[in-house]
Amino acid sequence: MARSASAGGFGAFELTASIYLFFVGASRAVGAEPLMVRHSDDPEGVVAGAAVEATGVALVAGLVTGPVCLLVGALLDDPSGPAIQALGVCLPGLLLQDSWRYVFFAAGRPAKAAANDALWALCQLVLVGWLLWRGDPSIAAFVLAWGASATIAAAAGVVQARLVPRPLAVATWLRRHRDLAPRFLGEFGVGLGSAQLALWLIGVLGGLSILGAIRAATVLIGPFRILLIAAPGAAIPELVRIRNTSLRRFTRAVAVISTALVVSIGAWGTAVWFLPTSAGEAVLGDSWEAAHHVLPWVTLSWSALGLATGALIGLRVLAAARRSFRARLVIAPTVLVVAVVGVEAGGLEGAAAGLALASCGSAVVWLIQLRAALGDVQDGTAAPPSPDSSPEVAFVDAPEPM
Repeated sequence: MARSASAGGFGAFELTASIYLFFVGASRAVGAEPLMVRHSDDPEGVVAGAAVEATGVALVAGLVTGPVCLLVGALLDDPSGPAIQALGVCLPGLLLQDSWRYVFFAAGRPAKAAANDALWALCQLVLVGWLLWRGDPSIAAFVLAWGASATIAAAAGVVQARLVPRPLAVATWLRRHRDLAPRFLGEFGVGLGSAQLALWLIGVLGGLSILGAIRAATVLIGPFRILLIAAPGAAIPELVRIRNTSLRRFTRAVAVISTALVVSIGAWGTAVWFLPTSAGEAVLGDSWEAAHHVLPWVTLSWSALGLATGALIGLRVLAAARRSFRARLVIAPTVLVVAVVGVEAGGLEGAAAGLALASCGSAVVWLIQLRAALGDVQDGTAAPPSPDSSPEVAFVDAPEPM
């Protein structure tokens, strides 16, 4: 995309991708996350019953938001309008494919999640390669290739799991998880909104050059940003099983995950700092100098986010939705204030230092809430991890269905 599209075209694709990320995050908060928290250690039939309901939530989310994208796209000019409309066509498949990944993790079959994602990647390579071979594809065509690949993988998920999503069970699912889903959704919205607004304020108050330098430094941390995004999906089901056997082992596992994230991000940022200028410019071009200048602050920021991610995983496993939502409400305004003060007081370095300080503060808030949640469990005041189980579903002719 970056090599073949114009700057405006790539911007349209980025806008479309950001819309997708919003919808997929909301879908996970309502469907996939309650599934992992409540059912990762349940009997196979109960997991299957929950899976058909959770994937039904994802499918309904796509069917509801897809027409919204079609309508919004019709009001916008080329290339953004057609790209968003293409997203609308593909959203049911995109959200369902994402949901299958977490179903397989919850069922203790991560190899099937990896196989499904590999199929999506392979289909993307084939379809995008075909578009490039035909010559000068539109942005909407790229989006369709991406979304159609996900739809193929979503259909493959049905075959892999031998389960059919149950859209009509959405109301039942939301009622059963009413203590988790609304708070997870609100937490996602507050977190995403505050982060995006902080960057927008930095760009408005400090100029696009400051925002660009911070974004460029963030690109250098890219592989570990992916790790932070992926860690909860892989860790939550495993830690649910550990929690049900030993709270002490669970606490130790959370500490290990947090430490691993902090150390790995810090080591990566340090290694990138010592790259020769020629290598840095090969990656970022003219943005290297400014990005290199603030890289220590950005590395500190993302290391602190690694610590916060470990604590967030712990809160998810404990089903402490009230405490994690409370943490988001405390952190969000703090991030905005610190971002504004930082950029006004110190320009580029002030903005980067401010974001790092905000990340460190947020890590402290997450750890405080995790400690309180562990105290709730120990003194018996925590909510039960699964107040109402999904009905069992028999797998169809499958000795090992998922």
